[in-house]
Amino acid sequence: MHMLRSSVLNTNKRIGFTLQKRTFSNQQFSIYIHWPYCESKCTYCNFNKYVNPKDPPHDRLVKSMTTELEYFLNNTRYQFKNRQLHSVYFGGGTPSKYLMTWLYPPSGIASILKTIDKYVGLNDTIEVSMEANPTSIELSKLKGFREAGINRLSLGIQSFNNEHLKILGRDHTGNEALKALSIAKDIFHKERVTFDLIYARPGQTIDDWRKELRDALNIAGDHMSMYQLTLERSTPLHKQSLKGLIPTIPDSDTAADMYEETVSIAKEFGYQHYEVSSYAKNQSAISRHNFSYWQGMDYLGIGPGAHGRLTDFTENKRVRTFGEFHPNKYMALCEAEGEGIRKMVPLSLRDMAEELIVFGMRTRMGIPRSRFSAMTNGKILDNFLDKEALELFTNSGFIVNEYKVTDGQMSSYVPQELAHEWVDQGGIRPTEAGLERMDYILPRLLKLSSDE
Repeated sequence: MHMLRSSVLNTNKRIGFTLQKRTFSNQQFSIYIHWPYCESKCTYCNFNKYVNPKDPPHDRLVKSMTTELEYFLNNTRYQFKNRQLHSVYFGGGTPSKYLMTWLYPPSGIASILKTIDKYVGLNDTIEVSMEANPTSIELSKLKGFREAGINRLSLGIQSFNNEHLKILGRDHTGNEALKALSIAKDIFHKERVTFDLIYARPGQTIDDWRKELRDALNIAGDHMSMYQLTLERSTPLHKQSLKGLIPTIPDSDTAADMYEETVSIAKEFGYQHYEVSSYAKNQSAISRHNFSYWQGMDYLGIGPGAHGRLTDFTENKRVRTFGEFHPNKYMALCEAEGEGIRKMVPLSLRDMAEELIVFGMRTRMGIPRSRFSAMTNGKILDNFLDKEALELFTNSGFIVNEYKVTDGQMSSYVPQELAHEWVDQGGIRPTEAGLERMDYILPRLLKLSSDE
């Protein structure tokens, strides 16, 4: 139900599509920086991370990242110098919900941001986020990150329950999380601090979750992310579950009840549910960087195992990029060739269309017809939708299908810079009830073949 599955996307297609010239020339883009090292690896994590080595090559890795940034930002093939930077994100995986520790001093981030500023410019209006674990928080270090240019902090708290933290493989306590949050809000202010919680954890009851959530919302800033635990195959937590070594994980019905309680309680505390797992108190608190993924913007992935989605203006096509996984191989590749890309895969028109619909519909904003057309070489959104399914879900109150803006509350869940895209042609967007059922809706909403 809650965690949207990418299985409705056909990721095996390898046929690219030609873009109309300058279709994307004015589109904003984001930058994602992947740091692969952690103090320890969480039991539920299946991302490209490595336990911090005894003598970590931090300086070499930062140099490799700045080299790769220079390669792409200065490359006329991608025209980044002619486009506006939307956001920068320092994280620990492909676009993901699980957090890591930035184990390099603030000087490393300052060096990376200086390189970005040199080629495409940075200013105070651009969201620059960083993920961090509570155990890595020290007042002097956080101040250094703020001074280096970070203006939004995301804390990987996940739980305030010490027993559950141990099961998840987290190396902080509930009290350490509280202390870290207090320090973070002093430095970044509450409107620029967010943190994650995971529900449907082993042994967790609905009453447990209600209490923990209310306690968390009482001390939260203007943004929070609440995720249902996903057991990824081959992770330690998945193996422990199969062997019965951990308490029982809540079944799907209980998890569904927890989801509904999350939405309801967050609303009581003044949070708007703007994406499947994201909540904000106001428009300015909405995560700009995540919207770049959900709305199909280009994003440049830098670092070992980082993914990206770019427009190649020389060949007028869009491609997915995949960074070399292992840090040593990535650094060697950057030093030899200037970039650390393992492979590039052309995006077919159908891939891009489905991706826009799938990820757009995990937000209350949905997908505007104007954006869909701009991102698919002028194609029409409705031609990619099953008309009978659309009518059924619209009549059932799960989807809003409009040709002009009719929702006066849209500003509470749509970033200001994207609201204009609804004015001319409208679009489709889920209601709250529809967002809860999106895993069921999407496979039925997407046509198997389009009328393009």
